[in-house]
Amino acid sequence: MNGVSHADSSQSDDLRPRTAEQDLILVIDLGSSSIRASAYDLKAERLDDSTAFRHTEQALDGTFDPQVLTVLTEEVVNDCLASVRKHRPSPRFAAVAWTSFAMSWLGVDSAGRPVTPVYTYSDASSAPYADNLREELRQKNVLEDTWQRTGTPIHTAYAPAQLLRLATEEPQRLSHVASWQTLASHLLSRWLGRTHTPISNSEAGWTGLLNRHRLTWDQELIQRIGVSKTTLPPTVDYAKFAAGLAQPWASQWPELAQTPFFLAVGDGAGANLGSGCSDNRRIALTIGTTGAMRVVIPVDSPSHLDASLPPHTPQGLWSYPIDTRRWLIGGSLTDGGSLYTWLRETLAVNDADSLLDDARTLPPDAHQLTILPFLRSERAPGWATHASLTISGITPATNRAHLVRAAFDAVALRFRLIHDRLLPLLAPASEVVASGGALQDNPLWRQILADVLQTPVHLVNVDEATSRGAAILALQALNLPQPPDPPTVHTSLPDPDAGPVYARALKRQQELYARLLATN
Repeated sequence: MNGVSHADSSQSDDLRPRTAEQDLILVIDLGSSSIRASAYDLKAERLDDSTAFRHTEQALDGTFDPQVLTVLTEEVVNDCLASVRKHRPSPRFAAVAWTSFAMSWLGVDSAGRPVTPVYTYSDASSAPYADNLREELRQKNVLEDTWQRTGTPIHTAYAPAQLLRLATEEPQRLSHVASWQTLASHLLSRWLGRTHTPISNSEAGWTGLLNRHRLTWDQELIQRIGVSKTTLPPTVDYAKFAAGLAQPWASQWPELAQTPFFLAVGDGAGANLGSGCSDNRRIALTIGTTGAMRVVIPVDSPSHLDASLPPHTPQGLWSYPIDTRRWLIGGSLTDGGSLYTWLRETLAVNDADSLLDDARTLPPDAHQLTILPFLRSERAPGWATHASLTISGITPATNRAHLVRAAFDAVALRFRLIHDRLLPLLAPASEVVASGGALQDNPLWRQILADVLQTPVHLVNVDEATSRGAAILALQALNLPQPPDPPTVHTSLPDPDAGPVYARALKRQQELYARLLATN
């Protein structure tokens, strides 16, 4: 990119701040339910009142309008900087760091203007294409090999199925795409006055198109789905940076005019590092709108014996690079807190606290309901493209507290399936660390998770774990000292008597899953 400087982390002495006590890191967190910008100091502590946010709204087909997201992102940066200026005249920023929901994917024309919506993990249109491609690869006996090469299944949450749908149903739109970008790379390109920029290996991994062995686009899959290699951006380590804002942003954000902008990483990587889960001694369990359980595997981890190869992806899970030295392995649930929100709204709950109190009085699995918690399809570990929310066992005695408790149980049982697959990768006596808005003020759900997993669940004291993780990644790229892990504020200890009860509930859930979704 002409006029844009780049450096990798080995050159980061050039980025070392001159007056560390005055320097800040701006973090932009592109979430699926909100966009946020926050300022952090060089101890990865968020400045009071610096966070600005805007809520976002997906279309029913799971896409976003890129123009709307552009406006919202620039608004939160404006607001964050305005807040910082009130308390720190002439602030200096050492870096700008990003996280983004996974995946975000849009096409731009030769001038860098969006010609597609922002496609996301909650795509609602490409299920037949995912099913057909999966079956084709199965017939050729290369389905598992494809999963191991890319670290991802063939599913509507990833770009291959979405691009196949686009080629078949919207070829005219596809013909206008000169380059594919992530939302973060598109925004950065806009602010730099460029048509496109590289994307990080981390974000590339979340598309389902990255070859994990080479950290380049997977040629076999690209050829199969008919994507032109010329439309795919370069993939580089997140610590590569760009600097030099174009107008009007250089004048609008003078503090950032020559500040290094690191490339975006997936929000899961940020959440792990921000909650102190930086290796396989601590596994991160996050529930917000969605849910995820993830572990970081360094290339020199005892569970990863050959540093020249990416770690094996356990059955039903995914594996994405964070950078060239670390992998993020785990599984995501499309519905976490969103299921509880939907229940509250559907049941017209006016007093959520009383409802949770009622649910808390119920013994484990006393409701005898079996729920497949797939309000918006399933991701890990089964990846059933046609899955939908299913509630079995309702009787005249079923009440609202039963439904809410059963929903919490159902999500926890899906996490048990992910946890069991991650166990071989974990260090002895590893810990489960919980974070996310849906768990912060919900001790009932945390206790259910401890009982289902039969391991302590530690709630850490961290606000905005995802953006804090981005700040930590920036500190690492700047070769600056790392902050301590956030403290544990509460630990939910498992009830041994609940273990067999939930084991039976999981068996019941899996039997229902097999009856309804076995063909997937």
